[in-house]
Amino acid sequence: MVKTTAATLLGALLTFAGTGANALGSDYSYDTFKTPDSVSWVQLCGTWGKTHQGTYRVIHADQYAQSFLYVQWMARDANGGLHAEHTVAIAELDNDHAEIALTDLTCRATPRGIVVTAKATSGHDDKLRRVTIEVGPAAGQYRYRGQRMR
Repeated sequence: MVKTTAATLLGALLTFAGTGANALGSDYSYDTFKTPDSVSWVQLCGTWGKTHQGTYRVIHADQYAQSFLYVQWMARDANGGLHAEHTVAIAELDNDHAEIALTDLTCRATPRGIVVTAKATSGHDDKLRRVTIEVGPAAGQYRYRGQRMR
């Protein structure tokens, strides 16, 4: 896990301004999270691009008793600072109908991108689930899978 300061988290939040999710119900862009205290997990994980010029950043926030998850394709500018080339909201989570809370988040690099996994509880039922999100390699590309645990 990457340790970040409040200033770094605030910077990450501002990067997302205007980015929306595409799902049924009310979508929550990262602009919803105006304070870093909503952000509970930030992870740099894996690289993207043919020459590995960038890295992925995964950001998890808690609000309204549910999780919101965003993935960024990060690159270095001429001064060496990181900036987001592309941001995607995980639409299956980032809307007011999802009511999914994530715990035990992990991220691992793969040859084609990253895989984010988490335990998930739903406000709609009592069954514990495992969520897997495969991200990349193209900017904005991801595949979401939810699995019921018995």
